[in-house]
Amino acid sequence: MISLPFKSRPAQVLAVALASLLMVLPACGGAPVALAATISAPDATTALKVSQVVNITGKVTGSGLKSVDVYVDGAKFATVDTAAQNNEFQINVPWTPDKAGAHVIQLKGLNDKGDVLIASDAVFVTVQSAATTVAQATTTAPTAAPATPTPAPTAAQPQATATPQGATASVKDGDYVNVRKGPSTAYDKVGTLDRGQTALIRGKNVDGTWWQITFPAGQDGVGWVFGGLVTVVGDTSQLAVAGAPPLPTAAPTSANAPTAVPPTAVPAPTSSLPPSALLPYSQVMRFSPRDNIGDVPLGYKGEGKTTSLVWEVNGAKSLELEITAMDGPGIFANCPAGNLASITPNNAAGKRIPLAVPSGSYQVTVDGKGYYVFTIYVVKADGSTTTIPRNVIVDCYKSQ
Repeated sequence: MISLPFKSRPAQVLAVALASLLMVLPACGGAPVALAATISAPDATTALKVSQVVNITGKVTGSGLKSVDVYVDGAKFATVDTAAQNNEFQINVPWTPDKAGAHVIQLKGLNDKGDVLIASDAVFVTVQSAATTVAQATTTAPTAAPATPTPAPTAAQPQATATPQGATASVKDGDYVNVRKGPSTAYDKVGTLDRGQTALIRGKNVDGTWWQITFPAGQDGVGWVFGGLVTVVGDTSQLAVAGAPPLPTAAPTSANAPTAVPPTAVPAPTSSLPPSALLPYSQVMRFSPRDNIGDVPLGYKGEGKTTSLVWEVNGAKSLELEITAMDGPGIFANCPAGNLASITPNNAAGKRIPLAVPSGSYQVTVDGKGYYVFTIYVVKADGSTTTIPRNVIVDCYKSQ
């Protein structure tokens, strides 16, 4: 009478165990999250000026992510290692452009070994020169002297004094804030203001985005911190604009320069480099629609002899294409040198032509049987050179 329940007990135990396992697995691992990386700001239409603070914002998601690096002009600018939630990083990093011209921004998501799992599309922005300078704002002198002049101060660099209220700055987030020689990331770092420390605020820059603080390790006992990274306690409404040392790369200016220049009369410096030259070097060269590894066959088994060369080369300032012909080597020894006169268009046959930087396509038809070499000549951003060759065979086959 009891044999049936007794025999079914192992099956019942196994069923319960499997059900428990199925319930645990999703809770432990869950479905994998696809890798994605986007920059929401700034974009190519954002109007930026030198020394203007802009927040680099975006989102990077995906399974296995442990941190996100923010790259500016091909160099790591900041790292975000705290996820907003599991498998998702929200990016909000302040950046102050220190020079006019083209700049490139990119996000890279890393795993726990530091390997890049995902990278965002590069965003290119243009930074314009500031219309006015600190020097122009601080060198206005009175036109009439008092009847009994008092001795003028001999300090070459004007220094703002602390407000009577004694406003102070302290670290807002993180463990420290960099203290710099002047109000821009272009200035050298002179030390750090650490969490728990406070510093007396002595002055500000022209647009009020940087604070000059008392800092014994700095030149003349002062330094500069970015306002967005510190918490200010006290009244700063009466702070004066503090003079700052010249930028390390700033060109000398004439003492007789006019005090007011229309913004349209100050052209922004232009760069001879395309924005993509700021990215680390990378190269892609392929043929479409057919792109076999190694050699690209055309005219095979009656197929067409028209193809499109497609390229994308970052970190380069110029690209050129040249098509040449040669006797087939090795397993293509049965292929004669191609006929350059059979190529349409013929502008790259036996001579170099410029290509668009960083990417583009070039459609070409090759009718003459034989062996051809398509070569892209690259001049990198640092002036060094390299080549990207690909072989194209027309109506020829590998020897057996």
